[in-house]
Amino acid sequence: MIKTSKQNWVPGQTIRVGFLSLVVLAAVPTPGDGQPDVYVLARGESVYKFVPYFGLQKISRQEAEELVAQSRRIRAAEQVSAQAKVAALLDAAAFQTRLMAV
Repeated sequence: MIKTSKQNWVPGQTIRVGFLSLVVLAAVPTPGDGQPDVYVLARGESVYKFVPYFGLQKISRQEAEELVAQSRRIRAAEQVSAQAKVAALLDAAAFQTRLMAV
């Protein structure tokens, strides 16, 4: 996710890329590969893919739908992973509490 910009790169926000004002439809994270995240942007009927340092590229609606679906899958997997970590921390805390009570 772009964090060092004056613009807010979250879905639903309007941003500027060059001379274009575009609406962010989705931010597709790319965890673990060291590459920048991919952003799906729209202006009217046109849909674009923006990758920092690689530029803006016009894409088809089908490709945009695939990227949005990929974003949803990645976010769901991240949420499951976070829930598992929280459950493990709670189990560890409960175990420590039982040890201290002895």
